[in-house]
Amino acid sequence: MRDLISEYQIKERVAEIAEEINNDFRGVDLLYMIPILRGGCFFGVDLAKRLEMPVRLDYIRVTTYSGTKSSGVVSMVSDIMTDIRGKPVLLVDDIIDTGFTMKWILQYLELKHPGAVRVAALLDKPARREYDVPIDYLGFTVPNVFVAGYGLDGLDDTMANIPRIIAIEDTEEPVSVPPRRARLPVM
Repeated sequence: MRDLISEYQIKERVAEIAEEINNDFRGVDLLYMIPILRGGCFFGVDLAKRLEMPVRLDYIRVTTYSGTKSSGVVSMVSDIMTDIRGKPVLLVDDIIDTGFTMKWILQYLELKHPGAVRVAALLDKPARREYDVPIDYLGFTVPNVFVAGYGLDGLDDTMANIPRIIAIEDTEEPVSVPPRRARLPVM
């Protein structure tokens, strides 16, 4: 195992992402934030604490993984309870890997007719991408290794409590912080 991202680096990056979201959603009366459980809960809660506008938290939980492998099938465990019709939504996840889960959730939420939908992800693993999905707010780009900590379940639902991101496998590949992208504010 190797430390990839320290607790301090995560806190700093969450603050930067929150600043971007505050700027983009400045005119919004109420932001509907939907962390994807279980992995997105740590990132989502830390992010929500730094947002300046009122936030209504709701959660969606799906499963696709067993151990370190994706099953290739999305199972809905728990749906959101909030009516998001015409509302600004921030979907929050721990990691975008193949993009399969995020694509499925975005398509599913479209059936609920939300207003503007933006995606925040703590981690991106582009080397495994199979489905093109938008990531509007991104913490870090990580190498193609299995990662755990800071809400990520790790091996068989363990290691989520580690306050930093670790690589389960050896890697010398670096972690990077993406540059800020210009976006139009949500009206």
